[in-house]
Amino acid sequence: MRVVLLGGAGYIGSVASHHLVSLGHHVTVVDGLIYNRRDDPSQLLPNATTFVGGDLRDPDLLAEVCDGADAVVHLGGIVGEPACHLDEELAVELNYAAPMIAAEAAARAGVGQYVFFSSCSVYGKHEGTVDEDTEPNPLGIYARTKVLAERRLPDVLAGVTKFTTLRLATVHGSSPRQRLDSVVNSMASRAVATGRIPLNGGAQRRPLVHVGDVAEVLAGVLDNNLTGAWNVGSDQENHTIADIAETVAAIVPGSKIQRGPERDEADARDYRVSFTRLQQHMPGACSIALKDGVQEIVDLLATRTITDPNQPQYDNHRGLVAAFTAGKVRSLRSSACQRYQAEYTATWGKP
Repeated sequence: MRVVLLGGAGYIGSVASHHLVSLGHHVTVVDGLIYNRRDDPSQLLPNATTFVGGDLRDPDLLAEVCDGADAVVHLGGIVGEPACHLDEELAVELNYAAPMIAAEAAARAGVGQYVFFSSCSVYGKHEGTVDEDTEPNPLGIYARTKVLAERRLPDVLAGVTKFTTLRLATVHGSSPRQRLDSVVNSMASRAVATGRIPLNGGAQRRPLVHVGDVAEVLAGVLDNNLTGAWNVGSDQENHTIADIAETVAAIVPGSKIQRGPERDEADARDYRVSFTRLQQHMPGACSIALKDGVQEIVDLLATRTITDPNQPQYDNHRGLVAAFTAGKVRSLRSSACQRYQAEYTATWGKP
């Protein structure tokens, strides 16, 4: 299968590209490498991958890479609320306009399947357990862009391209393009580097999934032509933030949990997610446990594969600030971006 990974040189995409190539797929990765990391695609991606550098908002580039593709997978964008709040207009362009422009190109090219990477963050805060039929409750820019894209992409692709949404649990574990700013990776790296595990609140619930499991689910979706919305994770990996901190403390000798406020005012998300639909179609999916992801991060620091976890390259928010400063990324305000910016504003209010 000829698969195009848009934003495929990132934390998840670099793992997915290796897995898809190992299964015999022909993979093209398109990435603007917007974070100021000096990333070398040849070090992140398998040799069999074709790399195309470019802006994911460029209609001409997207038309070129979609031509002849069997599947297009959109992983790109700004991840997380802190990074999105740096520039809401840019976040809307990269998280909403870009996947819509890509869908237009995919439909025109007659691509068979379009997979959009979304997030369980769309659920926001819910009592009880949420599933794919639960009404989203987005609490910030990041989640709002994902919800709007989920709603509108089927309109663009209708009658031409099959559409799949993957709502990921919070991702953890090691990757060629490592991140240390998600909750598990952050706690584990800080525990090794400082001996302290910062904990604000603790009762908030988070579903977790290993980055390698995400890559396997993507392959399964492509191989089995699965469509519709899918929560990606496992019921066993629904944890509280306190659970995560305690797991890290048990694995990192001498580390201690440093408790802060009982409520995390900066992040109100709290939800437990059902992954029954995924398990019914892919029994045994997402089986890598929290402790295994924690151990991977601990090993990266213990072996000095990572020597300074505080470098901006491991943090999306700080990496994006560096990219702004270096002039590597900005709002385009192209006609296509403006069109989708207007849709976002009509739905959620002015950025």
